[in-house]
Amino acid sequence: MSQPQELPQLDKKELRVNSADNTKRVMYLIKEFLLNNDYVNLISGTGGAPISVRAAESLVRLGYVNYEIIKTDTVLNQKERRKTKLLVKLRKDPNFQALYDENEEIRKKTQEIMKLG
Repeated sequence: MSQPQELPQLDKKELRVNSADNTKRVMYLIKEFLLNNDYVNLISGTGGAPISVRAAESLVRLGYVNYEIIKTDTVLNQKERRKTKLLVKLRKDPNFQALYDENEEIRKKTQEIMKLG
């Protein structure tokens, strides 16, 4: 049986997601982070994994990013409890800036309409 592969060493281009986070907020944070970076690592535990996956999948379907790495890791701590970790590395799509600008324009128009209404 082969040894499980370790998660890759990470740099500071990461966003930690926990169970209290909101999917839309995580999507917003990823897009804002990618304005100045080429990629982002989403890191979450068991509780935050569904939120990370929903946010990543939505951004992939919308064309903002592409999957680069999806890895899971399970560690036993001192009390013999399992601790799981999910890593999703997203790379910015070449069309990211055009999509971002288009969305920002729509968002501003919507805010203006809301102020008038």
